[in-house]
Amino acid sequence: MANVTHSKKTSPARMARTAVTVAALLVSATQLAGCFPVLAGAVGTGVVLATDRRPTGTQAIDRGLQVEIDSTLSQRYGDSQARVNTTVYNRKVLLTGEAANAQIKQQIEQYVRGLSNAREVVNELEVTASPGFMTRSNDTYLTSKVKTLLVTAEGVPANSIKVTTEKGVVYLMGVVTSPEGDKATDVARNASGVQKVVKVFDYVSEAERARLDQASSSQNGNAGSEAVGTPAPVQSVPGSQPNAPVTSDAPASMGTSGATTSPVTAPVSSPVALPPGRNLP
Repeated sequence: MANVTHSKKTSPARMARTAVTVAALLVSATQLAGCFPVLAGAVGTGVVLATDRRPTGTQAIDRGLQVEIDSTLSQRYGDSQARVNTTVYNRKVLLTGEAANAQIKQQIEQYVRGLSNAREVVNELEVTASPGFMTRSNDTYLTSKVKTLLVTAEGVPANSIKVTTEKGVVYLMGVVTSPEGDKATDVARNASGVQKVVKVFDYVSEAERARLDQASSSQNGNAGSEAVGTPAPVQSVPGSQPNAPVTSDAPASMGTSGATTSPVTAPVSSPVALPPGRNLP
């Protein structure tokens, strides 16, 4: 027995899965504790950069977009006119939350579409009153729960997938192959408490996936839970293009729908400056 135990070499990936599984067990014991998202983030911090399929330049642009949009919308609308959750991945911007009226919803979308670094905009804002504290707390818990389930699932590139939840609806963004996206969706929709799953993925081929993973390992170095409940319905964002590679750092040209209208190949070696309030309607 001892010989078998010592002969097994623990890989970094296995150690990461074990650590996150421990986090999952902790959250199951303290579901309402606010410390779980911090714990999960701390556990995954050393793994994210090593497995994120986005080029480092794209990651920087995503962070810049997030800060720019959040700051501008907060200054412009505050919490009384709109409560917007902005999620950015691979220069695709997902807007969830609430707007006081249809005009504000449209203004927010037009502003984000006007940002040169925003490749595509998915506007899921609802024209309704903002949810209460308990609903928002439950959304935070569901996001952490789904993230943990994805990390512990086989065949899912969890650190290339971003999760956000709004009123029990889970949105999945990321760069995945079609089978990976299906597996991640299945994991999320089977998590108890999830009302629906909306896929906002960028799909790549198996060959492109292998190239991205190899590039990610080169540029960044190397660094078990079971869902319970009735599977939630799945929705795909209209206009999503399966197997369309999205791997460049540069801004893409935008059509009226917000989708990429031509391939982009020129890399961006540094973050693009985003002055506060630019293009605000």
